[in-house]
Amino acid sequence: MRKTLLGMLALSTASMAGAVTVFNDDFEAGPPGSAWGGAGSIQSTAGLSAYGFGALHLRNDSAAATTLALTGLAPHTEVTLSLDLAMWDSIDLGDRFAIAADSTTLFSASGENPAFGNYFPPEPGPGAGPGVKITPDLNGFTTSQLGYNTGLRDSARSASYTFAHSGSTLLISWQYGNSQGGLDESFGLDNVVVMTNAVPEPSTYLMMALGPGLIGGIAARRRG
Repeated sequence: MRKTLLGMLALSTASMAGAVTVFNDDFEAGPPGSAWGGAGSIQSTAGLSAYGFGALHLRNDSAAATTLALTGLAPHTEVTLSLDLAMWDSIDLGDRFAIAADSTTLFSASGENPAFGNYFPPEPGPGAGPGVKITPDLNGFTTSQLGYNTGLRDSARSASYTFAHSGSTLLISWQYGNSQGGLDESFGLDNVVVMTNAVPEPSTYLMMALGPGLIGGIAARRRG
């Protein structure tokens, strides 16, 4: 009987951890909250509002990093980060862009593989940035011009990363390290969501795994 119960407990552990949203920001409320740091300011998403972006996003037109610092996280073993990334103007194929969570690199583009760019037609393939492209294909230097520099084209991507993490704090950073800045090239963030998996308290773990009916049956067997 004991081996059976232990087996059921082991099988149930994977389904017991539930996703909990610990941070969510679409920047529609105005200035970024205190968790945000580094470079960037709230600006219009212009034409990207037709592709899942809100009216506003956090735009960084410098080579400095944008950071998000989270504290007081409840016990967990994994984190999932999802976001929409705006790629404005003449991002050159092979430019440097990185997303990191503490010491974990989630995405790093430096050189042609993986690529990071939206400027040279025809458009680069799926490796032209993190995640998947959510804007139309680009076939010229000015097609799909969605905002800011009217002589250059733009694009956007949606990305999600799940990674091992158990600390009570988390520092996420985004950096376009060789950005020429201004209206030449920049990036922006929108719909940033951070989720952790919930770890049940030890006192409730067995009850969740076995269920009240089985616990009651074990107690009755002991009394007998």
